[in-house]
Amino acid sequence: MRSLKFLRNYIADRRANTAIMFALTLPVIVGSAGLGVETGFWYFKKRELQTAADVAAYAGAVGKRGGATSSEIDAVSLSEAVEHGFETGEGTIDVNDPPLSGTHQNAQSVEVILTMPADRFFSGLFAQTEVTLHARGVASFDDGGQACILALAPEAAGAVTFTGNALTLIDGCNVMSNSLADNSLIVTGSADVTVPCVLAAGGVDVDEGLTLTECTEAQANVPPAADPFNALAEPAVSGPCLALPSGAGAATITPGRYCGGGILKGTKTFAPGVYVMDGGTFKANATAKLAGSGVTFFFTNGASVNFNGSANIVLSAPTSGVNSGMLFWGDDSNAFSSNKFNGNATSQLTGAIYFPKQEVEFLGNFSGANGCLRIVAWTIKFTGSSTMSADCTAAGLSSMPLPGAVTLVE
Repeated sequence: MRSLKFLRNYIADRRANTAIMFALTLPVIVGSAGLGVETGFWYFKKRELQTAADVAAYAGAVGKRGGATSSEIDAVSLSEAVEHGFETGEGTIDVNDPPLSGTHQNAQSVEVILTMPADRFFSGLFAQTEVTLHARGVASFDDGGQACILALAPEAAGAVTFTGNALTLIDGCNVMSNSLADNSLIVTGSADVTVPCVLAAGGVDVDEGLTLTECTEAQANVPPAADPFNALAEPAVSGPCLALPSGAGAATITPGRYCGGGILKGTKTFAPGVYVMDGGTFKANATAKLAGSGVTFFFTNGASVNFNGSANIVLSAPTSGVNSGMLFWGDDSNAFSSNKFNGNATSQLTGAIYFPKQEVEFLGNFSGANGCLRIVAWTIKFTGSSTMSADCTAAGLSSMPLPGAVTLVE
């Protein structure tokens, strides 16, 4: 009976109930708080991973816009992801060029997908399955149009300059300077330049002689353009050294390796093929008449061009084959010098003039057939007149795309 009475009294006793209930519920309270903190931590890591995916996709799109290969795009995307917290030893990265899903499955976009495991803390008491965080970023670049003139020098003042009496009409393609100088692109003096848009990686210094037909103003601080001819294999420098004819009589010149330069006089016709100018200066005097179709002139060992006075020069590049569209082409290891083109009103240079480490200077009147003349050089200066147009596929010229803005799109 005494035991039964004790039990009744114990059950009826309400003293210290709060402490007992608190002790019983404390694990639940602490566990709930822990889960809340853990969920917040996972959210933070998810946002960090998303930032890494976005930055990686942006870097990949910038690389792709600049002509990077798939492996180069993969490398720069991975580098940026790691820089922003992604751990290669724990997570996975997939760089898709172009994206495999979404609304931007095109050649101007890059997709980066990241996964990373997230640590369990309090939740590990209740579940053992791995928590995996996912993030996806997609960046795309705009089409910046086509270029007819591109200066490659990264720092030169006036890398593209129109001055003197230059009368330049450009239809459907733009002028671009990659220089970061404050006066990267200049239009001054009595120059009269009409072009859809002019663009510079640095600043522009233009006056009322510039007329824009598509852009509202000259565009400064845009991304540099890729060298459109950088991947072309240079012609072989081989064979015996030949000499250019020195007399004023009419002559037909055949392809080969010509050493030491020379001065052309009178009427000279170039047979189709590749002419390697090995050293010296390739000159034409004021009375020279030069003609040739399907020709490529490659300059190496410091060779350069100097067409003087009012020479009549009608030359066109091949329209097919490995040298398609290449008319005048400088070795990218040539020392810096100036290549001067001075012709009369009927002169035509149809094709690309490409001197990646040398200056090109237009002193007279030059255009290509149907406006098909392209100029890519270290620096470019116009004091003469020229007319250019966009559609030159028939002349064997490939496009020269300019970079547009890169944006995150997904």
